[in-house]
Amino acid sequence: MKLTWKSPKLTTHVITLAAFLIALSIILGKISIGSANLVKFGFGFLGTMLIGYFLGPWVGGVAMIVGDIISNTLLNTGSSFFIGFTFSAFLSGVIAGAFLYKQEITWQRIAVYEFVQLLVTNVFFTTLWIHLLYQAPLLPLLSVRLPKELIMYPIQIVVGIMVIRSIERLPLRNSEN
Repeated sequence: MKLTWKSPKLTTHVITLAAFLIALSIILGKISIGSANLVKFGFGFLGTMLIGYFLGPWVGGVAMIVGDIISNTLLNTGSSFFIGFTFSAFLSGVIAGAFLYKQEITWQRIAVYEFVQLLVTNVFFTTLWIHLLYQAPLLPLLSVRLPKELIMYPIQIVVGIMVIRSIERLPLRNSEN
């Protein structure tokens, strides 16, 4: 499976699009059920997916950092800021951009992208950060987090492919991106 390692040049258009997608990502991330420190069901994955799709891995990674900092400082609703989560946000943007930017979007590509994203950021790094922050034992923590990830995996594939396919029908992308 081919990955993209290029992002668009920083033009006014790209910076404006990044600002819009960061805002959208923050809003979607706030629409959730559960605890941000343990298990949270939400729509933040769509923001990450769209950032990767439109901004590529590097600009997408930086956009995710900006979104994480804004979300956890200016718009904080009780969760604590931790630089590890900011690193995870950067990785999420890079992974999304590598899989989705200027690629043919198929359900298989979305499934592999979501699996890598789930495994690297959600299962490995987020669990590690929670373990380090709260000294929570790893195995019990994984036993709570892994079922949530397994439940969300097919949902994220279906919703992700529906959203991206809908966006592909719109005249939003231009040749400079």
